[in-house]
Amino acid sequence: METIIIYNISDLIPYAESLKAEPLLAVDTETTGLNPHIHKIRLIQLAWKDKILIIDCFSFLPEGYTIIKEILESKSLKIFQNAKFDLQFFMAMNILPPNIFDTMIAAQILAPLGGPKKFNLGELSRYYLNEEMDKELQKSDWSRHLTEDQIRYAGKDAAVLLKLYKVLTGQIYEKGLMDIARIEFSCIFSVTQMEYYGILLDIDSWKHLTEQMEEEKIAAIAQLNQFTDSPAYTQMTLWGDEEIVNNNFDSNTYLLSLLHKHQIDVENTSKSTLAPYRDNPLVMAVSRYRSASKLLSAFLHPMEQMVNPKTGRIHPRYGQISAYSGRMSCYSPNIQQIPRSQEFRRCFMAPEGRKLLIADYSQIELRVMAQITEDRRMLEAYKNGEDLHRLTASFMLNKPVEEVDKEERQYAKAVNFGLIYAMGASGLCQYALQSYGVEMTLEQAERFRKLFFEAYPGVKHWHNELLKNHQEMTQGQTLSGRKFLLPQWYGLPAFSNTPVQGTAADILKKALGDLAYQLKGTDAYIIATVHDEILMECPEEKVDYYAEMLKNTMIQASDSILTNVPAEVEVSIGNTWAEK
Repeated sequence: METIIIYNISDLIPYAESLKAEPLLAVDTETTGLNPHIHKIRLIQLAWKDKILIIDCFSFLPEGYTIIKEILESKSLKIFQNAKFDLQFFMAMNILPPNIFDTMIAAQILAPLGGPKKFNLGELSRYYLNEEMDKELQKSDWSRHLTEDQIRYAGKDAAVLLKLYKVLTGQIYEKGLMDIARIEFSCIFSVTQMEYYGILLDIDSWKHLTEQMEEEKIAAIAQLNQFTDSPAYTQMTLWGDEEIVNNNFDSNTYLLSLLHKHQIDVENTSKSTLAPYRDNPLVMAVSRYRSASKLLSAFLHPMEQMVNPKTGRIHPRYGQISAYSGRMSCYSPNIQQIPRSQEFRRCFMAPEGRKLLIADYSQIELRVMAQITEDRRMLEAYKNGEDLHRLTASFMLNKPVEEVDKEERQYAKAVNFGLIYAMGASGLCQYALQSYGVEMTLEQAERFRKLFFEAYPGVKHWHNELLKNHQEMTQGQTLSGRKFLLPQWYGLPAFSNTPVQGTAADILKKALGDLAYQLKGTDAYIIATVHDEILMECPEEKVDYYAEMLKNTMIQASDSILTNVPAEVEVSIGNTWAEK
């Protein structure tokens, strides 16, 4: 392919109109670093047909800004690899390409049916094109005078996208994944927003919470020391707190020997194994220490270091497709795992003059189950606006729905979410205790299972069909068309879990994509998502308008997939994430 280097507007003008009219355009960038709030784009590479244009932004901008914005915002389909990275740098320039095909996301859509294990450009080129790509120059210095090797490398990165597009689109059509591809490509814009804008952290409140948790850890250590033969010796850590150097409460081997010494005969120190002994003072101290240590190491200590020095905000990163089910993951930091307690969530806030909108789907996985199984009682309950947890409690306890109290509803909640995924009685006991703090005996769990499947025979029928067919059936799919292969040795929980959680993930992603499209060019944006929850930030004076938009978009996304089950979405408005 012919490679042309562009340094100024006059170099680009001969190609401008044809680029705007081109239906397919591969786009890549080389940047001076990874942070779009601090670093800059050095090169923009455009590939189409038999040409590659390499635009040197250091000389081309700012004079050439308007013309490159017109090209990138034209209606042509833009092919990227890991689009969210490039799009964040374009967002910093107020450039928003409207139509995206992401080769990385396309490969991840196909992966559950077979494909490469990694999704970087080199691996995709090797797997789908049988071509090797030298990626050594990817981390070279792009801020100085560019070498011929760097220019050649940059051009190849764009050119290979055209070839990958042809192969990947062919496979997506062949495997019937067009609908899910549309959802995923649309969702890229919301992931880009979430990573670019991030969320504001109240540093003073976070420091206070850290101090409280450090005191909690010290108190837990004091409790644990009562069960040891020797006093604890400590030393200072890099974080400025103290760590024990002789009584190692972070060692499972040490803890196991300590538990055995105090007649707690367990095989390991896992949470589920220790659950039956939760009222024992030593186990209580272990749980207290582990909880404080985990919160300090996983969240409290690292979080301050992750505040962007320019924006003053946390900018988590998202894995858009991190499981066969299509669920997202989050890291650096993982705010999806931030404790739901008020003291943690109130540290995430809206800046002055703005508000947070927090919206989530009510019982989305149970609604998906109702749609999949077509269970008559479930469908009727949701169409009538009933609370399925209270309804299940009334069946289990043989009492009117209106007489079910909060504790009884919690029992039913554990039963509902455990048994839709075909959990056994012993598994239900552990799940109820660990996830909902609900105690039930094995006899109770067996009785609840029997009553649950009598109340919802459609769920039982679906499970039976999965059991009957799963030796021959290795492919499953969500209601929205996401497909995946499951090994035959997987049990019923996996075969039932993936289509339900996957459909719920598809609904959320459709809502995110539709919402991001509506928010383009406004002063409101999506800042985070947690499985069935969306967080937005908007101007205070427009909060009611955006709250209505958020709610309607989420409901419409669900209604387009769950055609027989109405969605319920609750939107809260506040200054912090805790005001939900």
